Amino acid sequence: MKKEIDFIDIEFKVNEQDKRSAYVPGMAKDMVIGGRDSGNVFIFSLNDDLRKSIAGKVAEKLGRELVIIRRKDGNPMVEKVAAGNNQIVSMPRGAAKSAKNRSLLKANGKIVCIMSDFMTMLNATDGSEDAREQISLMLNRFEPSFMEAAHHIVRSDQSEEEILQDTLDKIAI
Repeated sequence: MKKEIDFIDIEFKVNEQDKRSAYVPGMAKDMVIGGRDSGNVFIFSLNDDLRKSIAGKVAEKLGRELVIIRRKDGNPMVEKVAAGNNQIVSMPRGAAKSAKNRSLLKANGKIVCIMSDFMTMLNATDGSEDAREQISLMLNRFEPSFMEAAHHIVRSDQSEEEILQDTLDKIAI
């Protein structure tokens, strides 16, 4: 026996004086990813050179300020960039380890993690047993924090141009 289901289309009107924009199904953007609409993009990666390179190219393409945070800059710098606007920020991998930093960054921009797999990282080394051990330690130490922080994940087993395009595509979401 087939049962017919009627769908009810209900429209709600909300009067909020401070409301700046509303997103409804069918619009180009169904929701704002990344907390406040700051224009900030925070980029994490285990590969420091790749992270800085992609961050620089994204900033250039989008016409935004590039900020490179170093490990020694610490949490005060993380808080400072989170409060800013329209920045592409290359984040040190250790910043993702802090739950406070993850929450702060998530609320103030989009977080993109360029994820590296074991073999991609191993191929960039001499392939020694020591290299294997170091890669395993790094993946186990940082990958869970990256996964928890990320709004978007970009794979590193692509060309740098493909990584850039993938990052730009995901930032546009």
